[in-house]
Amino acid sequence: MSRSQDQLGAVAVAGSPAAPAPGAPPASMLRARGLSSRLRWAGHPLLWITVAALAARLYHLTYHSLWFDEVMSTFWAARPAGEILRIGLALSQDKHPPLYYLLLHAWTTLLGGPGSVTAAGGSSDYLVRSLGALIGALAVLPVYGIGCRLGGRLAGRIAALLVALNPFLVWYSQEARMFMPATTFALTGLYGVLALSEPGSAPGDQSRSRPNLVSSSIPWSILGWIPRPLASLLVVAGFTAALYSYLFSAFLLPVAGLWVLVAWWLQRKGEGAGRRFWWGAASLALVALLFVPLARAAWSVSGSEATPGRAFAGMWSALWQLLPIYLTGWPHWSGAAIAAVAGVACVVLLLGLVAYSVPRRGPATGERVLSRAGGLFLAIWLALPLLAGGLLLARDRTVFAETRYFIFLVPALGLIAGRGLAALWRLRRAAGLVGLAAVFGVTLVALPAIWTPENRREDWRDAAAYVLAHAGPHDAVLVEPDYVHPAFDRYFTGPQDKFYPFTDRLADEGQVERSLSGLANYDAVWLVQSHFEEFDPRNLVAGWFGARYPLISEGFPRGIAIRGYATRYRTPAVPPLSGAGQSGPTDGPHDFGGLRLLRCDYQPAALAARDDLFHPPSGWLHVTTYWTATAALRTDVYPKVRLLDGAGQVWGDKLERDNSAIRIWPTTRWQLGEVVRVDYDVNLNPVTPAGTYRLAIEGDDAGQSTSCGQVRVTP
Repeated sequence: MSRSQDQLGAVAVAGSPAAPAPGAPPASMLRARGLSSRLRWAGHPLLWITVAALAARLYHLTYHSLWFDEVMSTFWAARPAGEILRIGLALSQDKHPPLYYLLLHAWTTLLGGPGSVTAAGGSSDYLVRSLGALIGALAVLPVYGIGCRLGGRLAGRIAALLVALNPFLVWYSQEARMFMPATTFALTGLYGVLALSEPGSAPGDQSRSRPNLVSSSIPWSILGWIPRPLASLLVVAGFTAALYSYLFSAFLLPVAGLWVLVAWWLQRKGEGAGRRFWWGAASLALVALLFVPLARAAWSVSGSEATPGRAFAGMWSALWQLLPIYLTGWPHWSGAAIAAVAGVACVVLLLGLVAYSVPRRGPATGERVLSRAGGLFLAIWLALPLLAGGLLLARDRTVFAETRYFIFLVPALGLIAGRGLAALWRLRRAAGLVGLAAVFGVTLVALPAIWTPENRREDWRDAAAYVLAHAGPHDAVLVEPDYVHPAFDRYFTGPQDKFYPFTDRLADEGQVERSLSGLANYDAVWLVQSHFEEFDPRNLVAGWFGARYPLISEGFPRGIAIRGYATRYRTPAVPPLSGAGQSGPTDGPHDFGGLRLLRCDYQPAALAARDDLFHPPSGWLHVTTYWTATAALRTDVYPKVRLLDGAGQVWGDKLERDNSAIRIWPTTRWQLGEVVRVDYDVNLNPVTPAGTYRLAIEGDDAGQSTSCGQVRVTP
């Protein structure tokens, strides 16, 4: 029996209802092929690369607090859709276009219900960020398609995996902002340009046959034939979505236009090259037409707010600093290690640009021509946005000020590295294996650094928790400047009154005095500051409080400064215990040579010796004491507050502050009968062993000591 007979089995009798058309495979074989195709697709590397990209972006998604910009995303997304569209198109109240806010509005409303976008808490933060994580993971699809067309299947897989695990892209995929979604949209548009530019992308192009959609082991929409209208739709929809999400996406429009022109030039003698060129040109022209209203508004706004500089001034040094960040994110490596990584990366990138960049002599299909000239396409991707950005420095000197501004260049670096590593693999397998191991090894080692305390985003979640833990029921909270208060309000659930009086730039103390004099009626005021340098460059607000009131405590979560001031530290009686922390001593008054300790409160009752959030590297224990003078003192007394082990060894001591209550109001001035509140921060030795320690209050004379309570130090 022949091989074909063995495969097909007995053929149905001609003329029977089940007989297939002459030359057509039977239905059973078509079903087997379809099942085999689905099984092969289930094991296709692209599927697992996409899963890896999504897993990396969903991992520790709420490790960082929403920072101010992300909270503003929730602020706009909570508005009605019509208002988002109207304000976003004008670019007057927010400098970003409306599409991302509209998507976030729809996403949170659909999955969380009305109000979920502005609700505080881990589940709400997860919902807000999950949209960007999902869209960011989908970026591997167009990257894979672009990589396969510009370097071959191996280059596409390597590039897709690099983009999936790139720490910089993972970081911005986990941020509730428009930068990574706009990048995915723009990549879709660039992929559509290449799909329009290669033969076989439409009926009438005979230079390449269409793939067998039944038996193909790869998804046809990624590598195979794409109808010309669909490819054009990808161009128009992808670029328009990118532009209406993030204005800097416009830097890729000249890239796409030059790609269309270069693809036509390389294939100008082939059949259908002219038709493909005009389809690409028409698609981009439609994108430009749709972008005109937004571009006019953007140009007007940038002209009124921008600070002019000089074209290309400082650009190359900025790019050299950006390169390692784009490749590895923010790992805690030495400068020499980062420079070494950047140097090796430059070699790989150079190889990716020059490998097979010139077509061999003789006839070649359009696909091979694009692949061999892939280095040229990717060089255009890098060069044109940087050239445009360098020229725009003359209008706005902040063009390269933030790493995220040119995020759309990072996938280009991944594609170039993919071409370079694929070329190295083809040249010599051992060298290619070493190159792949080095590149992915560095990437995997650098990736976890984005979830470390040193790289925390602006930490409003812990800032609110800090104030909530330390503030009493009759305290007030003041946030400076006023526009950052939504970030604090998102996480703060305390009953304390909140104030945001400072909107304009502060030039003198008179402006501060008029706004703050009424706060003296509160027991304490907690000043929360972030992004205040532009509006209060002399820090007049903190100076005003510091000159009048003793400092209670201070903490410095990432990007935020918190200081508490005791506005009523001299009182007629000991106030009731607020309920936070522990209180002591409990065995009656304790005298210290004319001073009597009435009560001491402390928190927390358990803490780690090291602290990476509020005042690294040491843990701090906050102690509030209440004293009264039992006799007039001739010399000032300064009690000590220490953390002692069983042998009396000191493991924590109070921080000396010039603006503590006992320095502002020395004990020789205390009035008989008045109660004075004195706050201390006890700074632990960061190597304090785990165990239970005694919190001791000691006087100036030996033997004057009492225990305020016990504190547990955790590992």
